[in-house]
Amino acid sequence: MEETYRILNRVGIALCLVGVIDIIVFIYCARNDINYSSSFNIFAVVAGLFLIKGSIRVARIITLFSAFLLAAFVGLLITFPLMQPVELQLIDFKLNPVSRQLSIVFMLLATGFIYWVYRQLSSEPVMLARKKAGLSYGFPKQAVALGIILVAGLSFAMNNLSNSDSASQAKIKANEIYGDTYAYHVTHINNSDGYVLARLTAYNESEIRSVEVKWRE
Repeated sequence: MEETYRILNRVGIALCLVGVIDIIVFIYCARNDINYSSSFNIFAVVAGLFLIKGSIRVARIITLFSAFLLAAFVGLLITFPLMQPVELQLIDFKLNPVSRQLSIVFMLLATGFIYWVYRQLSSEPVMLARKKAGLSYGFPKQAVALGIILVAGLSFAMNNLSNSDSASQAKIKANEIYGDTYAYHVTHINNSDGYVLARLTAYNESEIRSVEVKWRE
């Protein structure tokens, strides 16, 4: 059990540190109107504190959650580039090289950290402790499956959105309002009270901007 508690303590401290850093970054971005979102923050701190106290039950929950996140993150790394036009991605990388590179680095670091957490908490000493505590142990098939289903569902929804009649209509409307100097990529469509509101990314070689169009059905 001593080895188990060392592992829990190590992972707990790491989660607390990552959570605190994430909270600081979130506060900074919020104050400076910078778009930022993360899966860590206060939840990582709370989970870390429970692990430091040696909670096997929380270790099980974090193992399942980390397996879910790992499957989802890896899936997104593979599928996200397919959800946007290649031309838009290349232009975005050319116009915003630093922010794009930082986003990629952050995603890779987050995936690596989650993998480390999962490996630590699925190690043999922790699994034996879970077994002795009467908790489930072994490979978290359901958590991984849920992560894959989430990514598959998102990909399916985005594909349907891009190929819908409303998306085609939104591009026509955007072209009429903002001109044909842009290409358009639909990111959101909402139907309400007989109106359709669509958000699109308008882009050309020198600019990327967000635009909206609205029309009656």
